[in-house]
Amino acid sequence: AHSSVERAALIGGVKIKNVSSDDTFSVCGSALKKVLEEDKASGLIPFFFCATLGTTPCCSFDKLLELGPICNKENIWMHIDAAYAGSAFICPEFRHLLNGVEFADSFNFNPHKWLLVNFDCSAMWVKKRSNLTGAFKLEPLYLQHHHQESASLQWQLVMWVPSLLPGLQHWQIPLGRRFRSLKLWFVLRMYGVTGLQEHIRKHVRLSHQFEHLVRQDERFEICAEVILGLVCFRLKGSNELNEALLKSINEAKKIHLVPCHLREKFVLRFAICSRTVESTHIKFAWQHISQLATDLLKTWQQNHHQQ
Repeated sequence: AHSSVERAALIGGVKIKNVSSDDTFSVCGSALKKVLEEDKASGLIPFFFCATLGTTPCCSFDKLLELGPICNKENIWMHIDAAYAGSAFICPEFRHLLNGVEFADSFNFNPHKWLLVNFDCSAMWVKKRSNLTGAFKLEPLYLQHHHQESASLQWQLVMWVPSLLPGLQHWQIPLGRRFRSLKLWFVLRMYGVTGLQEHIRKHVRLSHQFEHLVRQDERFEICAEVILGLVCFRLKGSNELNEALLKSINEAKKIHLVPCHLREKFVLRFAICSRTVESTHIKFAWQHISQLATDLLKTWQQNHHQQ
């Protein structure tokens, strides 16, 4: 899970435990069952599980069809973090990655990450909004007005009654919020579904182009399946070697990469992000990385020989 989940546990003052992933860096049902059994045997009460679609390190996808029924049976709130990958689900060919979402109690994705909306814009859905309003709703006299929702109205209608406002201050910790939906509306109107789908598909094509270039060089290895716009790769060798390569790449200031750890391996992450990125930029980036790797390996071998 993203570090924000751990931070939420610190704020909430509750225990948090990581659930181990499989060979594809995905959490499966058996792993969750094992952790739940251990926790209950220790006298703990599991109440929340965060599944991830498109993990931050390598864009892997947890197995919702296995995890969801377990959470529903155990009365555990299952939240889905699809911060990055959620935008890709506007493309039909990626919607299979969403199978099992019907088991979720809440779902979140960030249009500012991959849907051409400027920071910040985070879209959240909840299955039963009264779970939020029941926890946060306070109505001091100075905030009451004639257009607010009735306390007993639970959105049983398909659409809001025009004279009633949803009272979003009751959904969250802060009282006020910015009109973030307006900028999302403008993007949807400007690009349309077709334009946004092409934006996503272009980035995925370019990530596979970069993957192909990496696989052609025997000095490198791909470290995780390339599904969307992220490629995890590294030089075959030690973590120290790859740390030196990353340092060389970022200090050159032509491109910028952010690393991660996968099974104790130090891995470089190549993320396709820019709205204006083209195939020529991918070729340039790879040529730059390849040349820096050549220079580094030459120096590395000379130092090793001297030692």
